[in-house]
Amino acid sequence: MDQPRIVVTLADAPGIDWLNVRTGETFEAHDHAHDHDDAHDHDHGHDHDKHTHEMDDGHHDHAGHGDEHANGKDADHRSRDGHVWLDPENARKMVAEIARVLAEADPANAEKYKSNAARSDADIVALAADIARELEPVKGKPYVVFHDAYQYFERRFGLSALGSITLNPEAKPSAKRLTEIRKKLGALAASCVFSEPQFQAKLVAAVTEGTSARSGILDPEGALVEPGPRAYDTLLRNLATGLKTCLVQGS
Repeated sequence: MDQPRIVVTLADAPGIDWLNVRTGETFEAHDHAHDHDDAHDHDHGHDHDKHTHEMDDGHHDHAGHGDEHANGKDADHRSRDGHVWLDPENARKMVAEIARVLAEADPANAEKYKSNAARSDADIVALAADIARELEPVKGKPYVVFHDAYQYFERRFGLSALGSITLNPEAKPSAKRLTEIRKKLGALAASCVFSEPQFQAKLVAAVTEGTSARSGILDPEGALVEPGPRAYDTLLRNLATGLKTCLVQGS
C-alpha cells in the first residue's frame, strides 16, 4: 500500500520572515490573486500555495518554491508578500524544514538529510555573500518593475526599486495607458524597467519608448531555470546579473 503523500507549505516554515504587500503612490495596490490568475497566467507545473518537496538522494529542488499569494485563507495571508524565497535567509529556513520533515518521514536516513541540509545551508550563505558583492556597485540606483515581486531580494541586498507597474501581457494596452506609464517612469527617474519572461518584448519597448529608461528581464519565479539541485543558486544569480547588467550602464 502506497504511503500518503506529505505536502509541506514551506512559506509557513518556522522562522520565515514575512513582509506585507507594498502599496502606496508608486507601488500600486493590487490583488495578487487577480494579477496572477489573469495577468501572468503562468503555470510552470507547480502549485503556488503548497508544494510537495521530494528529494532524490537528498538533493533539494529549490525551483519548486512556496509562494503564498492571496488565497482567501485569512486577512493576514492576503496582506503578505508571498515571494519569501527571494531572501536567502528564508531559503535557509525552508531547507531546515525540508530536512526535518524528511527525517521524520524516513528516520533511517535522517543523518543523510541532516548532512545534505547542512551542505545546502552553507551553499546558500556563500551564495548570498557572492550576490552582495556583485550588487554593491548598483546599490541605490533607481529602477521600476512591472510586478512587485522583489522586496525580499531588495531588502536583503540594499537595492532601490521605486515602484511597480501592473500590466496585462495578454492584452495590448491603450495609448492612454502607455502615456500614463511613460509619465510615471519619467517622474520616478528610473534608470531601468524590468519585465519578466511572461511579458512580451514589444510591450516593454512600447513602455520605455520616449523615456531614458533602459529595459531588462528578471525571472523571480524561475520560469527559465532548469529544475535540479542548483536551481535556487541559478535563480538568485540570474536576478543579480539581470539587475547589474542594466543598472551598471547608467554608472
